[in-house]
Amino acid sequence: MNYGLRWDVATPTLEKRDAMSFFDFGPNPGAGGRPGRLAFAGSKWGPASFGKRYPEDVYYKAFQPRIGFAYSPDTKTVVRGGYGIFFTQAFYPGWGGGIAQDGFNADVSFSSTLGGLQPAFVLSQGFPQNFKHPPFIDSAYRNGQNLNYRPFDANRRPYSQQWNLTIERQLPANFLVTGAYVANKGTRLPSRIAPLNALDPTLLKTYGSKLYDQFKPGDTVVDGVPIPYAGWQQQMTGCAPTVAQALVPYPQYCSGLYGTNENAGNSTYHSFQFKAEKRFSQGMWMLASYTYSKLITTSENTQADAATWSGLTGVISPFERKRNKGLSQDDVPQVLSWALTYELPMGRGKRFLNQGGFLDRVVGGWQLSSILRVTSGPPFFFRSGKCTVPEQFRVGCIPGILPGASPWAQSTSSFEPSKPLFNKAAFEPANSFNYYYGSGSRITSLRGFGYHNEDFSIVKNTRITERVGFQIRAEAFNVFNWHIFSNTGNFGGSAINTDVSSPNFGLWNGNVSNPRNLQIGAKVIF
Repeated sequence: MNYGLRWDVATPTLEKRDAMSFFDFGPNPGAGGRPGRLAFAGSKWGPASFGKRYPEDVYYKAFQPRIGFAYSPDTKTVVRGGYGIFFTQAFYPGWGGGIAQDGFNADVSFSSTLGGLQPAFVLSQGFPQNFKHPPFIDSAYRNGQNLNYRPFDANRRPYSQQWNLTIERQLPANFLVTGAYVANKGTRLPSRIAPLNALDPTLLKTYGSKLYDQFKPGDTVVDGVPIPYAGWQQQMTGCAPTVAQALVPYPQYCSGLYGTNENAGNSTYHSFQFKAEKRFSQGMWMLASYTYSKLITTSENTQADAATWSGLTGVISPFERKRNKGLSQDDVPQVLSWALTYELPMGRGKRFLNQGGFLDRVVGGWQLSSILRVTSGPPFFFRSGKCTVPEQFRVGCIPGILPGASPWAQSTSSFEPSKPLFNKAAFEPANSFNYYYGSGSRITSLRGFGYHNEDFSIVKNTRITERVGFQIRAEAFNVFNWHIFSNTGNFGGSAINTDVSSPNFGLWNGNVSNPRNLQIGAKVIF
């Protein structure tokens, strides 16, 4: 039995000279004293100082117990099990590593005039200095634009609880079989599901198209909505001063205030794994494995921004966060693999032609390998490109499947690419998304095309001297050139159009899995 306890303390990122700024809940002097200002790290920036070098509170309770055991009731059986808690690092999406320097820099541009005849400036005379130079130490500096938000509790980092139970048994004829239950639960995972600056979807029915109406100079009330504070319209340079913008909790900021290291996601994974291994005997080795699993999550990627490209995250309102929990885009419930390696019984140390010399070098050292992989298909998710919901609601339009309707127009097992895979009439129509965001799931239980692939290789190892060897190999990936209707390597990739507003909804978009790939290589081993 093994047991132990790990304790981690990881301080948040900071800037060496405190040249860093971020969102703070303190009063904003340029927004009528409303909560939400730009704070500057440290204590040397006067009233705009945050007081600490980073916004997060350091988390001191990252205790991680681990326990494991192995027990052999006899010489051919082993039972193993274990449990542990594992914290990981803080993830800071984007390119800045959590560091934003708003107020410490400026983007300055100069343009030519007279249709380009008059230069913007002459390089030999130096860069013009007739602009306001940073720093701009002002808590209202980012009013009307976006800013960096690092949640105060984000140093309580993502962690997982992992547990497993395995039974191994040696059978006659050099067979080893293994059965295992492997599971984990992820907590506080990187996510994009809890923005601060979002509107309750119930306001869609209250205001409808009025949400896009704009405040003009001098307006104090539009459609019954008062101006957030005097001068607000003029500050809105990063977004329009609409009714929707005036209603958000922090109307002085255009962004949703997603946490740079927001840890609001969670997941559960359960799997049953079986393995049969044929040990080396007469030059042959075989491994067959099968996994049956299920992954449910609210977070799709450790770098959560990446999954927003495909609309996988940030499409469920933060007021309805329970709707986020569902199958993962990577959930593949069944995986079967079979690997075989065979060394030809010829050459030195083998049964035949083992007398050495030139013949041994020619016929010895040949090895054949094959790997077959068969999996279930990943789940589909559907969206509507026609969506009149203002961005301040931080929600996407997700079509639901109508009660009693079959979403399939044909089976994936006998798919005709020139015809739609889905029955468009079974989904909420695109024209229904009129200040309405749909009733569908973030990811459905409808699964795409299963995947199968076989790779094959031939390897020849030749011993030149005791320390030097030469190897040549020929490999064929997807040796049978099977084509699967999938778009591998892309976030949310699909070979089928899943946008109900598209005239090509349900049709194949031309993507297939990678074709056969052949390669030949050689190397000297020493």
